[in-house]
Amino acid sequence: MMDYSRIEEAVDIQHLQQTKIVVVGAGGSYSLVTSLSRMGVETITVLDFDKVEGSNIVRQGYEQDDIGAYKVVALKKAVKRINPDTKYRGIIKNFHDMNEAELDAIFKNADLLLFLTDSFKAQSFGNILALKYNKPAIWAGWYAKSRTAELFFQIPQVTPACFRCMASSRYIANEKEEVQVSSNCNTIFHSQLLDALIGFVAMGILNRGFLEFESSGFLDKKLIDYNFFQFKAHPLGGNKLFDNAYKDLGMNAHNFVSYWQKVEAEVPENGYELCPDCRGKLHELCS
Repeated sequence: MMDYSRIEEAVDIQHLQQTKIVVVGAGGSYSLVTSLSRMGVETITVLDFDKVEGSNIVRQGYEQDDIGAYKVVALKKAVKRINPDTKYRGIIKNFHDMNEAELDAIFKNADLLLFLTDSFKAQSFGNILALKYNKPAIWAGWYAKSRTAELFFQIPQVTPACFRCMASSRYIANEKEEVQVSSNCNTIFHSQLLDALIGFVAMGILNRGFLEFESSGFLDKKLIDYNFFQFKAHPLGGNKLFDNAYKDLGMNAHNFVSYWQKVEAEVPENGYELCPDCRGKLHELCS
């Protein structure tokens, strides 16, 4: 039996029990997916075609008897142990290979999309789908050696720019050769830390407008424009952004500082070539 009494001031449980979330990537998102089931999310659909390996036991939440099973199958077992009422669907297929009817069946009625893979090809296709289906979405991942991570979210008619606007230089780099970010040095603590931050943002998006709940203020009007942030999980960081932002505070060598940034829509009036994905019209789309 699920007892939500200790979190009923934090989130709208009834709303979450009618919420559908789609997650692309079942690796580092293991603890996020199981945590979403703890929050009472009604329907969770996870897409991944990889199987569990021994290295996943160390870095993610999988167990010894999951080795050799498809990740989405092992994840279903964990979710159902936590919350039998969760409607879980695991899809063992690359969404690049799906036809329009298959994509419609997965994404059309979702309330939130989460793109959590190391594949740039998958992340960029996720932006096309988020715009096509007019859905709020989150992208997140780690940089080299897992010293720094990023999280970007977009909400139709609320945030001005899409994922491609934020990562346009990445698109240019990947035109020559797909950039692969190594998951070396990414421990279970890295996975759980990023999953927790994704969870906070997800609850903020899903509870927007429900002002009586604590999570509704996580993305208030003053913060909503700052929809891209990076944070450090290592004192070296490898990102001069933090050193420049925090040097006057003597924090340039500290862990766990974050830097929230505004992202402009890439349109000619802002000094850019027109974004071919959103065409500067995310603000006009109704979520």
